[in-house]
Amino acid sequence: MISEASWITIGSTSDFPAHLGTCVKVNETQIAVFHLPTDNKWYAIQNYNPTNQRMVLSRGLVGDENGVPYVACPLHKHHFSLETGTCLTDPAHTLQTFPIKEENGQLLIAA
Repeated sequence: MISEASWITIGSTSDFPAHLGTCVKVNETQIAVFHLPTDNKWYAIQNYNPTNQRMVLSRGLVGDENGVPYVACPLHKHHFSLETGTCLTDPAHTLQTFPIKEENGQLLIAA
């Protein structure tokens, strides 16, 4: 269970564009944050793509595959579930996901 002390404010919700990724650095970790307003959901995953060893996932395109929201790597188009971090095109790769929430117009992440 995440304690309240573990939540870190990363900015105003208005700082994060809809349907696009934004990279934030929390401690020493780069995290890609995505807002999908059609589902009114926020997602946070590691920005590092293990399939090509690059910090690029925040620049990927979001989509939906059989009801699963995903981000496609901008370099090699591997699809990663925004919910679980699982690579939908190569299950050998998994991303770390982070709890994220909106409170009073601010976005908070547990990292």
